[in-house]
Amino acid sequence: MRAFTYLAALPGLQVILILLAAATWLIGGNILVALHYRRRGKSAASGFRPFAFPFRDFDGKEWLMMIALAAASITLAAIAMSMNE
Repeated sequence: MRAFTYLAALPGLQVILILLAAATWLIGGNILVALHYRRRGKSAASGFRPFAFPFRDFDGKEWLMMIALAAASITLAAIAMSMNE
C-alpha cells in the first residue's frame, strides 16, 4: 500500500511514464515469450508454466527484441525519474 501513497504524490505525467515503462516491459516480454514458443512449434501459452526457461533457446532476433524492450522501458523510467527535481 505504501507504493500507492508514493505514486499518488507524484505528478500525473511522471506516473504515466512509470506505468508505460512497466507496461512496456511486462506486456512486451509476454509477447516475446509467446512468439518464441510459437516459433518453436509449441503452444504460445506454454512459456507461462512454472520453470519454463525460454531464454536458453532464444535466437539472435529474440535477444535483440529483449534488449530493445529493456532499453525502451529503462528509458521511459529514466525520463520519469529525471522529472522529479
